[in-house]
Amino acid sequence: MELLGFDLRGDRLTVRDMIEEDIETFVSYWHDGIADLDFLGIDRAKLGSRDDTRARFRQFCRRHGPRDVAVGFTFCRNGAIIGFTNINILGRPDGYVHVHLTDPSARKQGILSAVLWNSLPVIAGHVLAEYPINGLVLETRTRNIGINKVVRSSGLQPRFTGYLENPDGLAGAGEFSVFYLDTVIIKTLIAEASGDQD
Repeated sequence: MELLGFDLRGDRLTVRDMIEEDIETFVSYWHDGIADLDFLGIDRAKLGSRDDTRARFRQFCRRHGPRDVAVGFTFCRNGAIIGFTNINILGRPDGYVHVHLTDPSARKQGILSAVLWNSLPVIAGHVLAEYPINGLVLETRTRNIGINKVVRSSGLQPRFTGYLENPDGLAGAGEFSVFYLDTVIIKTLIAEASGDQD
């Protein structure tokens, strides 16, 4: 199901439910040298094998995965996959958000900023309406200046910046900025996106 679509400099950007047909693109991102695992600080033991990655992404496909584990959405430009976001829930009170542009040609063009700016209210509202969580958490490695700039440009400020021994997802220990979107922030983002002035 497509959640939203919008135009950016002549391209059509869409965000939709992740489906099983998307998985091989994401497996390639993690295992074929597209993702800079060292820069991202990925713990290779957590990443595991290609089959481990396939199994993980199957959990992100809402129609097939357990409802209380995780959910994933795919970003496309003119119908071609350029990235994804997944939200890990795992029975916790908050969902942990991960965002990746998997197509290198889509980087450094303002696409990620545009996708986050336009989709964050929709995705956050959608996830909160369907999943038993109180808010969303985004942990960004402090040395990744690009993603921190993108997140801050959407008006979010970190609740905490410091060392995390066991960050969510595939990351190893390190310095992170931790952004938290509670229901008040999410409702504000939704209202701003829809033009409401409440």
